[in-house]
Amino acid sequence: MTGSVKTICNICLLREGPEMLPHSHMLLGTLLVISFAVSILIGSMVYTAKAAVLSSIAGLFLSFAFARILLFKKPERFLQTFCAMLGTVTLINIVSIPSSYSIRYMELGGTAELFFGVTGLALFVWVVIVYGFIFSKALSSAMSYGIALSVGYALLQIVVLELFITGNMPG
Repeated sequence: MTGSVKTICNICLLREGPEMLPHSHMLLGTLLVISFAVSILIGSMVYTAKAAVLSSIAGLFLSFAFARILLFKKPERFLQTFCAMLGTVTLINIVSIPSSYSIRYMELGGTAELFFGVTGLALFVWVVIVYGFIFSKALSSAMSYGIALSVGYALLQIVVLELFITGNMPG
């Protein structure tokens, strides 16, 4: 498991691709549980507990469906790609907890709020870049194509989760 955590860190740093993760259903199960728990933790800082659980389930399902459709013609790459997606977003979400907590629960001045807001934006951009890297490796395509897919995925996820949680279109 330590090797998988190191590989996930290296994927976040764009040093290794998802193909370096083991082809393991046990790793997938472990990452699903951890990712779900971290997602609920962060979601509960913004939404009610029920909404956090439901949005976490919807987010995992959307990730699964997107990866499945994306790799329709390369099903042998699905397990490692999905594990890479779960592992990297979970790691980045863990890194974002102090920022999310500070913005939500602490009374900060303008400069501190700006700092944590920019930090949150930087972490979001990092996720988009890392997912672009993962997609480009999984599809054996250019990084620009992977980034384009990642941006589309991020926008889709925002719209679907916003619709799912509030029933309203974002905007």
